[in-house]
Amino acid sequence: MSFRRYVATARRSIARHGGGAAGLWLVLRRALRVVRAMGLSGLVGRLRSASTVHTPVAEPFDAPTLMDPVPLGAFNLRVGVMAHVYYPDLIEEFAAALSLLPVPFDLLVSVVDADAEALARLSFGALPNLSRLVVKRVENRGRDIAPLLVAFHDEILSLDLVGHIHTKKSLYTGSEQIDWRRYLLDSLFGSSERLAWILGMFQADEELGMVYPESHVGMPLWGHTLLSNAEVCEALANRMGIVMDRQRYIDFPAGSMFWARVPALRPLYDLRLRLEDFPVEYGQIDGTLQHAVERLLGTVTRHQGYRLGILPADGRLALPVEGQRNAASALDANVFERLQMASLEAELVTVDVFDTLVTRAFLTPAAAREHLAWRLHQRFGIERFATQRDDAEAALRARLGRDPALAEIHDLLAQHIAHPDLDATSLADLERAHEQALLQPRTGVLAALQRVGAHPLCVFSDMYLSRDDMQAVLPAAVVRDIGHWRISCETGRRKDSIATWKQVAHEAGRADGRWLHIGDNEHSDVQLPQQAGLIAPAHILRPSALFDIVPGLRVLRHPQGARAPWPEQLWRGLLANRFAGVADTTPRRLQGPPTLDAATLGYVVLGPLVLDFLLATINAARENGVTTLLFLSREGYLLQQAFGRLQPSHATAQAISGRYFLASRRATLLPSLFDEHDLSRLVQGTFNGDFDAFLRARLGDMAAKAVRAHAPERMDQSVFLPEMSDEVAHWLAPAMPDLLALAAQQREAYKVYHHATVGDSTAMMVDIGYAGSIQCNLARILGAAQGGYYMALRYGALALPDSGWAHARYADGRTTHGEPGSSILAYDLLLESLLAAPHGQFEGFVCEDNAPLQPRFGPVELSTEGIEVLANVHAGALEFIDHACAALGEDISGLKFDPLGVQIPLHCIGSGRWDAHTPLGLLGTEDAFTGRGTVSAGKTG
Repeated sequence: MSFRRYVATARRSIARHGGGAAGLWLVLRRALRVVRAMGLSGLVGRLRSASTVHTPVAEPFDAPTLMDPVPLGAFNLRVGVMAHVYYPDLIEEFAAALSLLPVPFDLLVSVVDADAEALARLSFGALPNLSRLVVKRVENRGRDIAPLLVAFHDEILSLDLVGHIHTKKSLYTGSEQIDWRRYLLDSLFGSSERLAWILGMFQADEELGMVYPESHVGMPLWGHTLLSNAEVCEALANRMGIVMDRQRYIDFPAGSMFWARVPALRPLYDLRLRLEDFPVEYGQIDGTLQHAVERLLGTVTRHQGYRLGILPADGRLALPVEGQRNAASALDANVFERLQMASLEAELVTVDVFDTLVTRAFLTPAAAREHLAWRLHQRFGIERFATQRDDAEAALRARLGRDPALAEIHDLLAQHIAHPDLDATSLADLERAHEQALLQPRTGVLAALQRVGAHPLCVFSDMYLSRDDMQAVLPAAVVRDIGHWRISCETGRRKDSIATWKQVAHEAGRADGRWLHIGDNEHSDVQLPQQAGLIAPAHILRPSALFDIVPGLRVLRHPQGARAPWPEQLWRGLLANRFAGVADTTPRRLQGPPTLDAATLGYVVLGPLVLDFLLATINAARENGVTTLLFLSREGYLLQQAFGRLQPSHATAQAISGRYFLASRRATLLPSLFDEHDLSRLVQGTFNGDFDAFLRARLGDMAAKAVRAHAPERMDQSVFLPEMSDEVAHWLAPAMPDLLALAAQQREAYKVYHHATVGDSTAMMVDIGYAGSIQCNLARILGAAQGGYYMALRYGALALPDSGWAHARYADGRTTHGEPGSSILAYDLLLESLLAAPHGQFEGFVCEDNAPLQPRFGPVELSTEGIEVLANVHAGALEFIDHACAALGEDISGLKFDPLGVQIPLHCIGSGRWDAHTPLGLLGTEDAFTGRGTVSAGKTG
């Protein structure tokens, strides 16, 4: 097996085992077999020096390397180092670092004058392990990147690995960046043992494409975006066949020092860049070809099918595959605390609008437009609306030399669409109404602005919506706080031009720089105002950015990124907005594993799952002619409420009745007994406890009393099922006449209850599922086949066909020839505790002559505080349903989620990736049927 095939298999194995220690251990054991088969038995040995021990990454969200380094005796890669020496006074510092290389290497040095060339040859020529020294005098153009890609193009392509370093001073920052340079050099060349470990990792793992240090503390979080380099990056990426997303946070070696596998960088060399392609040097700080290439290094490596290995800032020898990007500093203080400090010297405060004062329901603006296009196609048959609208806006921007307004865009768009029922005005009205439905106030930011006294607000936005449009679509709570508007489609000035900032500062009398801007866009709201000499802007984290910034939330990113289908971007967008609220008010909850309170737990874990399940349930009801849904207690308690929230927006659901139906394994098992041959049904499954507990759990108190009258001596005896199933059946036999009498009584009661609930309609049971026991029991009780729709069914549900039809949304053991893999089944008791009703387990009916049926419930397992927590969990889930319905309206009926995707949040809670121990510690579920009693939700993962 090749390493590439092995790594692919390894990743699948980790995924199957939940990404935890079990999966990693299985992969490591398989790794031993792989490397022995390849004849590299040394792969599994560690370098003997204690400093080379591979310390696992402590954070659960950072994937450590799966391999140990190859000892240098087995090392066979051709190594080179390319060093750009612009400051010759640092040659000795670099020579000391290069002297630590423990393997033969080529050294490729670029200098800018003859004196530096002579010094380089003298100092570097004496290095140990030096195989070849090549020194080239280059023009001061393209800094360290041009020599890497142009001057030493052919030499580097002849290598397997290349290290890249340069005499970084960054004097344009105002002072020499000594700490930054030494941090990078120490991380990459700190000792011979460290170098041996890094090089050994490249030999051991063919998937490792680049190793570089975590960003230096001097690199701000917002600097991990494209900034002023976006256009140049996109142009280069297009030439290499790479699709860029301008909104994403990226991993790249900030400071451009790294070790790389040469094939990982091959697309950059295939560009055949020339020295003339790089700008003449005059101290640029961003926006040049060299800056763009630096930001593309990690992207190109991943595009080539390799992974990054990012050395932790604390010096540990570990290689997480994604960087921390100094995100912790952005989560140290809430928005109010940051605005309070930032505004101390401000005489003018301006604020961005979208993603700052308001959030959209969708993760990206493009997804919102794709939904609008979907709606217009459904209603009017319009094709390619999103593309046509983008083209119209771009054409007008080029023609007008400014951002066009919405009315102007639709004047042109209506001509292209030429729909008989839609003119420019109606098209624009449809877009305004769509925008309005998607927007929610960002309450944490608005409250912070009020507290610091930044009212009335002066908004500064690059937007096609005019002031009148904004006042029509923005929430009232936002509009009433705005006193002044600067919108690009009206002023002709965009924030993404530094000239705009300087012009407005002059016009507003703030040439002194005492102007604070607040916004989310790293380039136009943060970088440019800072470069224009303003007070350091207040960076508000864009909701979608949290999925890049917060390691524990990265699992929520869709594999297709910004190109993911709009339904996937809807539920993820709503979750991002919820987490943005946390970042605005209590950001430290997002440091380490994200910490969830009860309402957030319900919103992000149950919300998407319940909505998806209900949408699938409604479709199943329609396909099977069902008009009544029976949401089985107790998990049906929340499901029935959520169905009620969904109904007004869902045309099909409006024709279906949803009822909360009292049922449990205990309450339906007794009335499903008809004769002594049914004894075997009582002793199925597992149970650990005494005989009395067994009877109460499976048949109820009255049945236990009846059996006690026949066999009092048995009541304290232990019961272990399935081992004692025959013996327990023998104990029950003497009491069967009394049990069957009770069964008949409860059976008649259930028939009356079912008819009162269902009448003559066609009903379908809806439940979390597993084995379909209640459906089987009710089919026997009612003497008719039943239909059921479940979240998941285990292999034991094979008996269901005898009781009617059944379908499962997320996992069906009847079709997998064994237990299916699913987060629903892996965290079944956890999910049950979250969905549960605030009342005890239903135990049957109180049957008295000439009296209405009265349900009988067991004791409530939760404390008063636990019931309050459960209510908050349910409120959060219902709020998610409300937000989705508000955003989509009647389009909710066409919503289709990926069933695997909506289980991710449940897995995050169950696996411990997210922390909900506080609310979960107060929740639990009863599992008396197996003898476990009440199981705490905090112990069910």
